[in-house]
Parts: sequence; C-alpha cells; structure tokens
Amino acid sequence: MVLRCLAAASVFVALGNALLPVQAVPSLDEPTLQRGESVNYLCERGERLEATYYALSDQSLAFVRLRLPDGRQLTLPQIASASGARFSADSDVTWWIKGNSGSLQQRNAQGAWSVTLKDCDSVA
Repeated sequence: MVLRCLAAASVFVALGNALLPVQAVPSLDEPTLQRGESVNYLCERGERLEATYYALSDQSLAFVRLRLPDGRQLTLPQIASASGARFSADSDVTWWIKGNSGSLQQRNAQGAWSVTLKDCDSVA
C-alpha cells in the first residue's frame, strides 16, 4: 500500500513538473531593437515634425515614431515603396520620405487621401 502511494505521488510530481510553464531562455539569434537617427523636419507652412527611425537587428521590421505638429505621436511600420521609404498602417496616416524630404498623407472623413504636410525638409 505504501509503495502504491509513493508510486502515485511520483507520477503526480512528474506530471506537475510537466505542466509548469516553460521559461524563455534568451537566444543569441533573437533580434534586438536598434534606434536610428532622430530627424527634425520643417514643412512648407512652417510646421515642425520629428521622426525617429528604428529597426530590428535582423532587418525583419523597420518603423518610425512620429511627433506631429499637433502633439500626436504615431508609430508606423515601414511598407514596400518603389522609391524612397514609406511608413504606414494603411488606415489613416502615411509618412513618405525620399532623400532629406518627406510628406505626410492622411485620410479625410470620406476616406480619401490628401497631403497634409508637404515639402518637409530635414533641419539641423
């Protein structure tokens, strides 16, 4: 009887350990976040925009963190672009840069895209 109880207890301990959550072990292959440069832009009508660019070390993801003239902060992933770099969540806002200039496009209430900040040139 005692042996049966010990055997049953051993099974419960083994099962209990199998059900414990597995702890993540850091891997050398895990990508790390790399902060790129922060760029200030001065736009056509005197508006200022700040963009900070980021990427994962394995280049699987790049994104920008924007601080708009109205104080809003947006984070937009980089998406495919034929020319320059384009960042957009494709819902409401797109930041498009080429060289040292950029433009911000936003959807209006009817869903049409319009350029709301244009001729934004990087400034020191």
